[in-house]
Amino acid sequence: MDIYPFYQVAFLLAAAFTCGVLAKRIGLPPLVGFLIAGFLINFSGLQEGNINSSIEVLADIGVMVLLFTIGLKLKLKELFRPEIWISASLHMILIILAMSGVLTLLMYFGISIFSDLSLESTLMLSFALSFSSTVFVVKTLEARGEMASYHGRIAIGILVIQDIFAVLFIAFSDKKIPSLWIFALPIVLWLLQKILSRLLHQMEHGELFSFFGFFAIFVAGALSFNFVGLKADLGALVIGMLLVNHPRVDELYIRMTEYKDFFLIAFFINVGMVGLPSFSTLGVAMILLPFALVKGVLFLFILSRFSLQPRTAFLSALGLSNFSEFGLIVGIVGLQIGLLTNEWIVAMAILMSLSFVLAAPLNVYSHAIFDRFKGVILKLNRKKQSVDCEPLSFGKAEILVVGLGSVGMPTFHSLQQIHGDKVLGLDFNPDLVAAVQQSGQNVLWADVTDSELWDNVDCKNIKAVFMTVADFNANIQTLSEIGRIKERPFKIFAMSRYSDHAQKYRSIGVDYVFEYKENLGYDFVANVLKRQDV
Repeated sequence: MDIYPFYQVAFLLAAAFTCGVLAKRIGLPPLVGFLIAGFLINFSGLQEGNINSSIEVLADIGVMVLLFTIGLKLKLKELFRPEIWISASLHMILIILAMSGVLTLLMYFGISIFSDLSLESTLMLSFALSFSSTVFVVKTLEARGEMASYHGRIAIGILVIQDIFAVLFIAFSDKKIPSLWIFALPIVLWLLQKILSRLLHQMEHGELFSFFGFFAIFVAGALSFNFVGLKADLGALVIGMLLVNHPRVDELYIRMTEYKDFFLIAFFINVGMVGLPSFSTLGVAMILLPFALVKGVLFLFILSRFSLQPRTAFLSALGLSNFSEFGLIVGIVGLQIGLLTNEWIVAMAILMSLSFVLAAPLNVYSHAIFDRFKGVILKLNRKKQSVDCEPLSFGKAEILVVGLGSVGMPTFHSLQQIHGDKVLGLDFNPDLVAAVQQSGQNVLWADVTDSELWDNVDCKNIKAVFMTVADFNANIQTLSEIGRIKERPFKIFAMSRYSDHAQKYRSIGVDYVFEYKENLGYDFVANVLKRQDV
């Protein structure tokens, strides 16, 4: 038996894990470490042979699972909001024009890699560089617990519009005419929605539930779209969107996210394995890298023209300040049709990797950056009538419940039974807040990680804040903003799954931490003993 491939896999996993841990230790997201691991594997020469093709397959699986999970959280009506489709379209046009001008100007400096570009090559390259990374943005939002936030939804919506443009470009550039079966696709999708919804309703919680997710992605989605001549990735996204209103969509999302995190490691490793950098390709990447920030600034100005708060526009724009894996895919299409050379593909891979390295710490400290430059950013847009306006008053509320999810809502109802209208629920998911408000509940939309909220709202009547958000990083950010309040009049209660998280909460001002593992058994017995027949 040839065990050499197993040594390759062992080295790959060891490199990815080690680099991921080191990146985390210095305050960077693990994905930056995975990128570095890809470069190390590339330099080592172990990327040759089967291991290379295996990593590519795993990376493709990761991207499709990612798009499926995005679809599970994305409602079609959100894509038609002006701040999403107009911003995405206008930004792409302006970046293509600006990048084409810059590349044309660089041609006259005599650098060989630029001087070989034609007008068509320049336009294609500019188009490829106009995309932002779906993978990076999703991972960043998940790390901060902000996938459901208003700025997170805007960023994801813009990325989906960009991805649709990429899919359309690839379809036309391949000169591949879709099958006539494409006209039957609406009916097929309707049938798939009915069948998958019924199957999902009948699935138990075991291994078949996970298998259903992969069946939906690769058979119902990818295979059916590929059959009619459309991109398989688009099929994975659309199938997810078909299930967005299913009662068990949250459970499916959580289950598939566990697999997505693993497979996307292969994606970042694969980026680093595209090709060995040369002085020429590295130089090109360094010249073009500042345009990642230019993209972000342009997004900030465009989004600020809509009825959005400056902080929402800033956080959305900062997340989009990078170059994309879809841009690399578009570049590979350019290579296949003879408009770009392999040297440009390597340069784009390096550029994308460096943009991740640049954007990662900026996004980690995005809230702190906003607080630091808030005076300048707030001048961009002072429109008060917007969906994402923070409340200026908590009314007569004395108790706040932060987060209205699976734990927050029962907490909110329990406190309401005791204290009535003195309890106020806060959440940054606008759809959830609107639905709860329609039932007459005392809830408001608010992003509790926003310093503007705690700077402007009057908290003197608040006696207690119950933090029920499950995400640890989001809670830490909220607590850091609350910590800015001088002579805080209220006590803070939080819950924690892990003892180290509980210690961190206590160290930054939480008055009481409910630890699941420590208290669950006591609560179980207490509730049983309350029953009269025990």
